[in-house]
Amino acid sequence: MRKNILATAILAALPLIGTAHADDASPIVANVGIVSDYAYRGISQTDEKPALQGGLDYAHESGLYIGLWGSNVSWISDLERGTSENSGNSLELDVYAGYKQTFGDFGIDVGVLQYVYPGNYNSAWRSATGLKTPNTFEGYLGFSWQFLSFKYSHAFTNLFGAPDSKGSQYFDLTAAYPVTEDLTLTGHYGHQAITGPAKSYSDWKVGATYAYKGFAFGLHYVNTNMKDKSDYDADARYILSVTKSF
Repeated sequence: MRKNILATAILAALPLIGTAHADDASPIVANVGIVSDYAYRGISQTDEKPALQGGLDYAHESGLYIGLWGSNVSWISDLERGTSENSGNSLELDVYAGYKQTFGDFGIDVGVLQYVYPGNYNSAWRSATGLKTPNTFEGYLGFSWQFLSFKYSHAFTNLFGAPDSKGSQYFDLTAAYPVTEDLTLTGHYGHQAITGPAKSYSDWKVGATYAYKGFAFGLHYVNTNMKDKSDYDADARYILSVTKSF
């Protein structure tokens, strides 16, 4: 769920994942791309259909950073089917800030992240869907060593509208091993621990990315251990991605 020309680029083109540099010394990084499916913690946010995504980051030499990222989504409108309610949502915007620093082969990353789903979530909507407002505020703490990283996220609000889910946690272990200068193998295992009545689950991903002429091409296999995973768009699938740096 993962990241400034921004608001305009995101709202006008809705988003993906790429990375852009005005030059090597620029503190501003922009990204744009397209994926065959926007999978977040193993669950599709777009009915397993394509998404356009993009964002902008500013990183200060001190290690402080701030950024904005966005993507088209459909999971909220899906929940509204069969009801008379319409929130008008089709977009996710993520606003985040933190501190990142490296010490040789080791790194640390700590920050906060606000997920925003523009729309109208009045009492009638909440009653019809059984959800709270989907906007979610999380804090995170990450550590890395060479090609390995671990990240812990904690929800300070209800988790994406799930009732009584404040305090939910996500544990993310990821490996990104560079085989060559252009080819990187990736593996991920995550566990979403959800407080309240919603059920916790695990997800995983394996695949590779290949850099070619400023583009990054990716192919990854994604799956979860959720029961009735097809009902949640969380079944096994392959996801293609193409991203571009500027």
